[in-house]
Amino acid sequence: MQIIRKVLTACLFSALTYVPLASATIINGSFEANTQGNGTWNIYSNLVGWTGGPYGIELRNNVAGQAYDGVNYIELDTTHNSAASQVIGTILGQSYLVAFAYSPRTGVTSGSNGIEVFWNNVSQGIFTGAGGSNGSNNWSVISLNVTGGAPTSSLRFQAVGRDDSYGGSLDAVSVTSVPEPGTLMLLGIGLVGLSFARRKKA
Repeated sequence: MQIIRKVLTACLFSALTYVPLASATIINGSFEANTQGNGTWNIYSNLVGWTGGPYGIELRNNVAGQAYDGVNYIELDTTHNSAASQVIGTILGQSYLVAFAYSPRTGVTSGSNGIEVFWNNVSQGIFTGAGGSNGSNNWSVISLNVTGGAPTSSLRFQAVGRDDSYGGSLDAVSVTSVPEPGTLMLLGIGLVGLSFARRKKA
């Protein structure tokens, strides 16, 4: 019984002390690192951490709706359809979760609100919707499973709706590494085994 308990404890310890292979970090994921006055907007060539497309990135603070996180958010159909991209340190083959908040622009049809997401230049889908008429953003949190490259991966958001300077909104971008299935299994085995050992002792 002592040997079994030691093995189970080792499994549990290994799982609990597991450090993800790559802790990918997005810089300025909620666009708060750039100062934008309340009730104003501006178009920037680039933002902290983000490289703008050919027509820059539109940064807003409480304009045509409120941010999902903090006070700032962005739109990518500036004067024309544009983009925002960032290069992230990743490990080849490691699983990652890309998450972001998306909202169609208020009072704008789905034909203008499209944003396409690219990971390592491969499309992960187009997200769009019709904006309501109440002047507020309607945020949805979207999650995508992707695989890392080496030594970096690229994440790009691109406006793909009608080229009319009215487009979907983006906020709260994050990239996190996903634990390997084997680690989760070790944690499960350790917890179940220790629970069983305690019952036997009782």
